[in-house]
Amino acid sequence: MDLILFLKDRLEFAKYFYSNASEPFSKILAAIENEDPPFAPEYDESGEPAYLQEWQDAKTGLESVGLTALSMVASSLQLFLNDWVNLRHERRRDEKYKRKHAKGWFQAYRKIFEDIGLDMEGCPSNLDLIEQAVLARNRGQHPEVLTMLQTTHSKSDLEKYPSPYFVSEADQKVISFDDGEFSWWLSPNVYVDEIKLEAVIAEVEKLCEWLEAEC
Repeated sequence: MDLILFLKDRLEFAKYFYSNASEPFSKILAAIENEDPPFAPEYDESGEPAYLQEWQDAKTGLESVGLTALSMVASSLQLFLNDWVNLRHERRRDEKYKRKHAKGWFQAYRKIFEDIGLDMEGCPSNLDLIEQAVLARNRGQHPEVLTMLQTTHSKSDLEKYPSPYFVSEADQKVISFDDGEFSWWLSPNVYVDEIKLEAVIAEVEKLCEWLEAEC
């Protein structure tokens, strides 16, 4: 079975989904910020920015599209790794490997790589970035707070990756330094745009192509 072919089909769809699903939210945000109709400002004595709720809803919608696309990427990788272990190793060796780990399924597969003797130092992929994608996906799939729609990075994830990749430029500015190390006043939102999505897709493809070449 050509696992890479099926993987790339799924990853291409994730990019297609993001591009098309994000467009209406991006247009609303741009229209409000540029004061274009139907979001031309009207006289208001409240002092609040015009169309604040509409802007917040569109921003949350855009973040949700990014999280959904990232979930597609993470699930595609998980499916690939499951089939790769099964077809390339378990069937050949008549052995069963565990897909669960206390630190998550990606760490379970890294343990499998170690067990079958793969030298991950030779892997051209950024495994830390892939793990950040998996952690961010988990946050989106398992919200913890009823009272907010936004998805934030967990404290434990920020401790492991104090300078997370999946944050907006605005949130990147809300950083303080303590003895030269990053610290956050508030947990930043998980943010995935087209550039970040394509970056992690490229790393997933590198990993999977390398695994196929090594098996």
